[in-house]
Amino acid sequence: MGNEYTIREYRYTDVHAVVDMLNAGGHSRAVVDGAWNVRLIRYVPVTSKKAVAENRQGKIIGYAYVADKENSFIVETGGGVHPEYLNQGIGSILLNWAQEEAVRINQNAPAGVKCVLQANIFEGESEAIKLFEAEGFSKVREWAHYEIHLNDEPIKVALPEGMSICSFDLDNDWELVGPVMDAAFTDHWASYSLPQMEAEQEELEEAPQDFSYSNSEGYCFIMRAGDEIAGGILCNAKLVEHKNTGRIGSVFVHPNYRRRGVGKALMLAAFSAFHQNNVRRIILDTDSQSFTDSSKFYTSLGMNIYRREFLYEKETRTGREIRRLEK
Repeated sequence: MGNEYTIREYRYTDVHAVVDMLNAGGHSRAVVDGAWNVRLIRYVPVTSKKAVAENRQGKIIGYAYVADKENSFIVETGGGVHPEYLNQGIGSILLNWAQEEAVRINQNAPAGVKCVLQANIFEGESEAIKLFEAEGFSKVREWAHYEIHLNDEPIKVALPEGMSICSFDLDNDWELVGPVMDAAFTDHWASYSLPQMEAEQEELEEAPQDFSYSNSEGYCFIMRAGDEIAGGILCNAKLVEHKNTGRIGSVFVHPNYRRRGVGKALMLAAFSAFHQNNVRRIILDTDSQSFTDSSKFYTSLGMNIYRREFLYEKETRTGREIRRLEK
């Protein structure tokens, strides 16, 4: 980066400087969480690779991460540049670093499979959009962010016949719920199957994490149909970007139980839990072109779009496309 700026590996002692830099534009984009990690609006694994850009005085003016999103063939990047240092080539150099790191990660991907590097960018981030498009990234999907203001108490949950709802035990229910989630998401955009890759997983040193920004106890529910799990909902009560706002992170229904009111009952249960705890604004995001028409479902519950987000993607290794990209 010449004599003006340098790029180096992120150190844990950089955490406050990075968060201050990311929030310099006056918008809450990051916090220092309870485990001394940079916590962004979107979840980023603590094992991700990170880099910072410094000016000549040692001030951090840029940050980027690269995370292995799916079996080393889908890699994600993100970050930011201090507003006072935009259009000086820092973002481009950080993005080139990210692309090089993605190619290294792709070496662990299944043989013959197409590899991509992805980034999520909000509609209003025009400088970021120009940067990624200049680097050969293309917009492949649009996500809509929905909100609802619970000024009145939500209507009571009408349970589908023969079904019951209970709290999601976040310590013990995953083995029961995991297969239901897998079945629910098989017809979503970019779902895939790699049955030949079951065994080996690299053992990583366990890093400290702050789970208070993850699924929140008391806001997550399971719908049961006798001994079977029909669906579930996972919610967050603590967010980086907003105060007094709750987030529905995932609602899923097993294909065998769709069109029976399961999803609606789960959403209303979450609304009720937030309202009882004086959380009045609820948000979520969903694929605008969802194969399951999720947008219609959320608007039917009184939710409205408040912003849009774009998924950008660039091929980093040629190969066979194994994701579901069309209906």
